Amino acid sequence: MNKKQNKHDQKILIPIIVVVLILVGIGAFFILQKSAFPEPQKTHVNKIANDSPFGIHDPIVPEVDSMVDVAATGAKWVRGAGPTGIVWDGVEKQKGLYDWTRSDRIYSEAYKNGIGINAVVLVYNRLDSGEREFGYIPKNMDWYLEFLQKAVERYDGDGIDDAPGSPIIDVWEIDNELDLAWKDTPENYALLLKKSYQIIKKANPDAKVAIAGIGDQGENNEGFRRYYTRIFKELNRTKDNSKDRYFDIISIHLYRPYNAKVKESIAEVKEELEKIGYYNVPIWITETADFSDRPSLIVPADILGPVSHRSESEQAGLLIKRYVYPLANGVKKIFWVTLSEWSSFLKGKINSSWDNVGLINNPNNDGQSHKKLAYYTYKKMVEILEGSDWSSIQKIQESGGV
Repeated sequence: MNKKQNKHDQKILIPIIVVVLILVGIGAFFILQKSAFPEPQKTHVNKIANDSPFGIHDPIVPEVDSMVDVAATGAKWVRGAGPTGIVWDGVEKQKGLYDWTRSDRIYSEAYKNGIGINAVVLVYNRLDSGEREFGYIPKNMDWYLEFLQKAVERYDGDGIDDAPGSPIIDVWEIDNELDLAWKDTPENYALLLKKSYQIIKKANPDAKVAIAGIGDQGENNEGFRRYYTRIFKELNRTKDNSKDRYFDIISIHLYRPYNAKVKESIAEVKEELEKIGYYNVPIWITETADFSDRPSLIVPADILGPVSHRSESEQAGLLIKRYVYPLANGVKKIFWVTLSEWSSFLKGKINSSWDNVGLINNPNNDGQSHKKLAYYTYKKMVEILEGSDWSSIQKIQESGGV
């Protein structure tokens, strides 16, 4: 190679080296600056999970089961209520001091297993209420809203003031079973719901807000008619703008003996919602169950039925009915109560029918721990029906609520 050719090659090589160095420098800049650019909001559940109708209510029985066991059933959602919900009185026992230990553990475990979370916010705090019992609007609304804002920020997954692992609560349900437990007026609950909705949406616009579950439909939707219709009217009267809404989801609790009135109840709820302009609001059944075996204490016959004994196969059959029929009538999600049986659910009462509604025997009740037929039925049901297009169901036969 002569000197002239060598100089020509150098002239070509030098610009190439410069370009490479520039590209490397640019790449290094973006790598180093990556944290300076905002990350997109994390999405908790994938589309199949988000569309899935299969949930479990209040599944954590200490030292018995976990969210891993929930995931093993195929369920894609959990509902945390009672001690597994967002309990203001339990988290903030001293004003300004927060103990999130329990909820962090529960929601982080659910999040890691790809399970959607519906959390019930229990608004009572004895520091706020004093001698007044549970079931009233907070005396200091600003204090409650400050607590709620911190809770939403902790479980919104945006990387700012998050719980360990950045779990996301997808649905915030403001209290529970108003027609059974709320002692204040429907109008005051409407105020509570409106202010809660505004705080939640400000902290996490992607979160959904649910009105408290309807606890007692009765034969003629008595609980709904007595209490919730008044809430709807008040929300409509006090809305800031004509198109404002103050909840995204409404839920029903279905325990009474299974019959065709389920269809009529759902239709009535939709009709009342449409009167105030709430069209296409998803209806969830966030609690439903039937017991098995032979409880020593039967709850009132109008709740879980007049029978004193059910075989495991009968419970499994009723489980299918309690899912398929509501889904065929427009319900979007259904949560079975519960995974492992409770123990002494009714204080001081052993082996009531409420202690026999789970899918897995609780060894604290009878020393046995086996998966019931209802467990395998639930698992097979999810396996077969998951991913179905629930918007295009064809009814082959409809008779007697089946």
